[in-house]
This record gives sequence, C-alpha cells and structure tokens, in this order.
Amino acid sequence: MKKFLAFSLWILLAWSVVQAQPSIDQFSTLESQGPMPADFQKILKTDKEMTDYNVFLRELIMEGKILYGTKLNDYVNTVIDNLLKDDAVLRSKIHAYIVKSPEVNACATKNGLVLVNLGLLAQVSNESELAFVLAHEISHFAEKHADSPTGKKDTLRERDMLKYYVKYQNRSREQETAADRIALTRFFANSGYSYQAMMSVFDVLQYSDLPFDEVPFPKDMVETSFYQFPSNYYLANVAPISNRDNMVDTLFTHPNIAKRRMAANAIIAGKSDDGRSAFLQPEELFNEVRELARFECLNYYLTEHQYDQAFYNAYVLRRAHPNNAFIEQTIVAALYGYSKHRNYGQSNEALQSYKKVEGEMQQTSYFLSKLSRPESSLLALRTAWKAKEKHPDDTYYADVVKDLLKDICIKNKMKFNDFSDFPMGTNPDSIVVEENNVPQDSAINKYSRIKQQNQNNKVVPTSKFKTVNFMLVDIHQNPEFVNLMNLVVAEAEDEQILNIVTEKKAANVSSIIIADPQYVVYGRNGINAKASERCAKKLVKNMSAGVRRLHLTPVYYQPKDVCAFTTEQYNGYAKFQQRMHEYEQSGGTTMVYPKVSNMDAAFDLAGTTKVCVMAVKRSPGRFVSIHKTDIWALTAICPYILPATIASFALPRYSTDMYFLINDFETGETLTSGHDSQVSAMSESYVNSFMYEKLYRFVKGK
Repeated sequence: MKKFLAFSLWILLAWSVVQAQPSIDQFSTLESQGPMPADFQKILKTDKEMTDYNVFLRELIMEGKILYGTKLNDYVNTVIDNLLKDDAVLRSKIHAYIVKSPEVNACATKNGLVLVNLGLLAQVSNESELAFVLAHEISHFAEKHADSPTGKKDTLRERDMLKYYVKYQNRSREQETAADRIALTRFFANSGYSYQAMMSVFDVLQYSDLPFDEVPFPKDMVETSFYQFPSNYYLANVAPISNRDNMVDTLFTHPNIAKRRMAANAIIAGKSDDGRSAFLQPEELFNEVRELARFECLNYYLTEHQYDQAFYNAYVLRRAHPNNAFIEQTIVAALYGYSKHRNYGQSNEALQSYKKVEGEMQQTSYFLSKLSRPESSLLALRTAWKAKEKHPDDTYYADVVKDLLKDICIKNKMKFNDFSDFPMGTNPDSIVVEENNVPQDSAINKYSRIKQQNQNNKVVPTSKFKTVNFMLVDIHQNPEFVNLMNLVVAEAEDEQILNIVTEKKAANVSSIIIADPQYVVYGRNGINAKASERCAKKLVKNMSAGVRRLHLTPVYYQPKDVCAFTTEQYNGYAKFQQRMHEYEQSGGTTMVYPKVSNMDAAFDLAGTTKVCVMAVKRSPGRFVSIHKTDIWALTAICPYILPATIASFALPRYSTDMYFLINDFETGETLTSGHDSQVSAMSESYVNSFMYEKLYRFVKGK
C-alpha cells in the first residue's frame, strides 16, 4: 500500500512538473519554477555600495530578468553535468541561471554563478556549441579569472588612458585564449561532445547580432492585391553581411574570431570524433529549448520597443509556426507599437537606423522608416482587425483596433469617404456606380431616405488618392467595421465635451506603487551613469514624500522585500517590472498592452494595482539660446539687470524632458499622464514640481 501511495505521489508530482513547463503552442512568457534559490538571498543582501559582481547581479534580480527552474535551466544544467562528470567538487560550485537578454553571451562570476543569456540559447545550432561556451565560462571560474581586479579603479586612469586601456584588454584577451584552451583540453575532452560540431560556434559568435534566420522579407506581409506601397519604400539591394572574422581586436576583450578559430583548430587537430555526438540530449529537446528562448526574445523586443526586430523575427518564426497565437500577437503588437511612436513623434526611439542594419532585416527597418503616420496606423489596423476576426474573445485586439481608429480618424483626420472601395489602379471612369433605388413614397420620411441612401454607398477613388486611401478596400464596407469607426468618432467627440463639462472625482485609492524612475542624465560625452543613478534615487525619495503628503501609502520594492518572495510572487514582481519598463519606453505615449496573466500574487503583495511611472531625460542646454538672447536684449534697455544676465550665462542650464503616468495594471487603463519640457538651471526643482503637481491632480481629481 505504501509503495502504491508513493508511486501515485510520484506520478502526481511528475505531472505537475510537466504541466508547469512552458509550451510553444500556448506560449506567453517564461516563468521561474520551484523554490527561490539561496543564491538570490545572498546576492540581495549585498551592500549596495560594494563595487563587485554582486551589485550587477542584484540589479538583474531586482529587474526580474533572471530565470530559474525552467526547462531552459534544466537543459543547461544537464550540459554542465556532462562537462563536469569527472569533477564532482567543481560541479557542486557551479550554479546556472538564464538571463532575459537577446545578446549572444554568457558569463561566470567568482562565486560560481554561470549566467546564460536567452540570445545564446536562441542562436546556437547544436548542443556541442553550447557546451563549448559553458566550458569556456567554467574555465574562467576554475582558473579564478573573475578574481582579477576589474573594478573601475583598475580599468581606466586619468593619464594615458588609451595606453592603459589597451594594456588591460591585452591581459583580458590572454585570459580568453586560456579559457578556450582549458575548455577544450580539460572539460570538453571527456564530455562526449563532438569537436567538429563545436567548431561552428565561432560562426554563431561572429554573426551574433543577426536575426534568428536570414529570410527575404516578402511584400505580401504588408501589401495586398488591392494596394501597394511605392517602389522607393523598398531597397533594391540589402546591405551584405560583413565578414567580422578577422576584425582588428586591439580594443576588444576577446581575440577576433579568426584567431580563436585557428587556436581551437590547432588544439583539436588529430583528435578523433568517433563516439562523440553533436547532441547528448535528444535533438528534439534542444530544438524545443531553442524555440522557447527565441519566443522569449520576442517578449524582450516588445518590452524594449525594438519593433523592427520583433516584427522581422516573428515573421521568421512564423514560417515554422504558422498558426501560433503568440507570434500573431507579436506581429500585431510590433506594428501597433511602431505606429504609436510614429504618430506621436518618437519613431527614432522605436526603430534602429536601417544604415546600421545588415542582411535581410535591413529591408524591414527601411520599410518601416518610410511609412507615413497614417500608413503606419492603417497597416497596424489591418493586421489587428484580421487577428480580431480570428480571436473575437481576445479583448487586446479589440482595444488595439479602437485605439488605431482613434489615431486615424481623430489625429490624422481621415474620414469614411477618404477610403476607396475599389482597388488601387482602378480607372475611376470605368466604375459604374449602382444607384440606390430609394422609394420616394411620401410615407417614407426624409430621415429614413437619408439612412437608406447612406447604406452601401461606394467610395470612388479620385486622382488625389494614394496608397493610404486604398488600404481598407476589403473591410471598408464591413458593417461591424463601419459601426466601430462611427462609434470611435462619437466617443472621441463625447470625450472632448465631457472633459469640459464633467467635474472630475477624487481618486479612490489608499496606496500606489512607485516604479523605479528612468532618469537619464546626459553629459557632454554621453550618458553620465553615476549622475543618473543619483538623480533616480533622489526622485524616488521625493515621490514617496509627495505620496505621503497626499495621505497615500507609497509601495516600492527594495532588495529586502524581494528577498522574502516566493517564486509565485517573484514571477508576478518580474511581470510588474516588465510592464513598468514598457511604459517608460513609451515616452509618455498612451498605448494598449496585452493583458498580463497570473499577476494576482503581485497585486496581493502590493495591496494595489495602481502604478506610478516617471521618466526624466536631462541634457546640457545650448550655451546660446533664445532665452539668453532675450535677456541680453532686455539688458541693453535696462542695464540694471546686468548681474542677472551674467548669472544666466554663468549657471549651467539643462534641457529636461519629463514624463508621468499612473496606470491600473489590472485593467490596463491609463488613469493620468503628462509630459513637460523645460530649459533651466533648476532642472531638479522643475522635476519635483512637475511630479507633485501630477500626483496632486490625480488624487484630488483635478
């Protein structure tokens, strides 16, 4: 009986593990599984001021970017088991985690943590390649390379900085070369992994910044038989992928790929590959793990608003998964997100310059950059509408369609009659318009006749019509679409009136989550990281004080809070962090985001679903400005203000952009938002004033 109960319990436990594992068909996001690792507890308790690896790891955990207990972790750990099967002592010191980053990279810390990026798992082509990279990182730990002084005090000095930097990087390249050698001779040799299959890892590293595959971007992704974009929206030839194999490596930490490949070939020369294999685990499992990593990379691209990469890579994955719901949602979200940035003047922040892109994806970046504001909205609308028809119960697509219609009809001022019912290229003279035979019976009043005349009226294209006017041919007369367009316009008009006549009510909230603000301080030579961190901490402190002054309880997470989380709470917290970052990346533009599931633990933990997000960008103001010119003009008229004029030139002036947002994460509704820009010597005072004013108006309902 006891054996039967034990067997039954084992079956139930195994089934629960299987159920918890991510599935490609039902994919939404990867979540950690099992108990929170003890490593996290140690790292989160690290002194904030320490300048070692723990500070970096603590930030990754606080951003919710480290995964544990997933199928990807299990796969990586099994590879490490194979590499260290003859060294149990060393194996006990190695703990592997997955980092939510699309960069093709991995690293080892001096306490034995091996961090493997999603990008590495997404790009390797066999298990032996992954094994070599892991063996390389384990070699760094075994040889105590991570213990070498690499703090800021040892990397750059004020005098002869370039000379010292080159010297330091030469030392690093020696360690990298040694790690390759030790990986192959000590760990790889007895593992059973194929030497020949491993060698292709250098191709992965050489082209690490490329998409998941090189596939020509087809026009039918964005065009139909009834509308086409101008030929200059497409590149005649994409930029060829440059050969980075023998790149000059003087200022790089790693030797160039050609040198590493040559050294590895010399080490394995003459070694037999008999009995070795590219895969020691089932190849099907490798393919599944790689696909899961690629899908999660799509999540990353959307979170970072890297919409061209999300769009192209989703298209690449769709070829193997044509009916996958997550890929479909990614394509809609990418086009929709880019259209929002395009319509509200921030497209440069959501699209990399096509001149910096190589290969087939350059076509995508170039095409998106050529779209006008209404074209970007209509392309997104078409895609979202088709998804809405396939998934009528998915409120995300319905909300996106309404928001896009609002941009098209209200912001871009396009009306029903601006969209043709006939394909592009149709000669207007050849169109025979059927007359509406509306009875003129006196029993039918004029209002009924007007309604009947408006039904089935066809819009004939004119000579002024362009591509944008033909993009709704197939859905223009759809009754549901017409009704929705009319509803959006009516709601927008009602909203304008209600904003004037309706008295706002005070917010009925007792607490609010304060997200870590995105505070970026630019100096003359780029981002000043120290100043950015200092200003962000000060802003959190001021926001908390402002919330308390308004009789609310501020909720903001500190390492000691995360340290006490269960895994369920950590997953909810990670989703919070992801959503907060999405809002920060929006630059103050209100957008619709997919509903996030399984966040109840996070809501219960915080005691509220209301989140306050603020982002600030500060950069040096120009020495000569209109403001200063005006002061000089006034000084010429009134010399008595000369001291103030001198002070205006003496004090440093900053250009400060401020974004503020309060969102209900449960409903996705934006409760309040605002943006302001100032050029002043008192940038911090403006930031604090702007922040408190927005909080006050939200709480008081003004």
